Amino acid sequence: MTRRLATFLLFVLPVLAACAGAASSPPPSSPPTPGPTLISSPEDAAARVMDVHPELAGIPTKDPNVIGACCYWEGSPTGDGFTVRFEVGWGDCPSGCIDRHSWTFAVSSDGAVTLLDEQGSPVPSGVPGAGMGAGAGGGSTGGGGILPGGTGIQGHAMAGPTCPVARPNDPACADRPVAGATLVFLTAGGVEAARTMTDADGFYSVPLPPGPYTIEPQPVEGIMHGSPPIPVVVNDGVATVDIPFDTGIR
Repeated sequence: MTRRLATFLLFVLPVLAACAGAASSPPPSSPPTPGPTLISSPEDAAARVMDVHPELAGIPTKDPNVIGACCYWEGSPTGDGFTVRFEVGWGDCPSGCIDRHSWTFAVSSDGAVTLLDEQGSPVPSGVPGAGMGAGAGGGSTGGGGILPGGTGIQGHAMAGPTCPVARPNDPACADRPVAGATLVFLTAGGVEAARTMTDADGFYSVPLPPGPYTIEPQPVEGIMHGSPPIPVVVNDGVATVDIPFDTGIR
């Protein structure tokens, strides 16, 4: 009997001790709640912009001793934070870059980021900043759309006729949006100033400085005759130009 009781205690006591230890262990503590982002230097402000816009990540601060740098940022303090300007360039940058694009942001001391201004040609793929604002301006290639108070061209690309015999006020025969159409914008000298694509609703929007331009719609698969070049003049504001694509249906 004594041997059985000793054997029983040998197995039971360690179990009871383990349970008591578990019961007395404090509950796991929750991870600390992160505090607000505090911006106290231009470097902090630039890093915050890169957090919000990862397309700009990795761009270095401006080095005044470097000639022909393609990409850089520079910042300055304001009353309640900092202003940070990012600039990218492409095309023979050792000689000064053929094209450039810039974004200017306001970064408050608590980390809020606001886009103040955007200038330049659409950013091509492979250049830092490409794709920023896609969708905001109808799919503009790195443009980001026309900012309030800015200048440029916008409109819709529509294809028609859609019925062999068009019937007035018949929704089934209404022109349809042309999605994914590539539009090239040429200056008066024939130089490409911008390039964009229409969105799912056929809408496009591209920022451009005032001046005369020609819109050259590129061929779209399935639309027989496409659209001819369209001249347009940008003044102080946004010029609205709808682009007709001829389906060839008669």
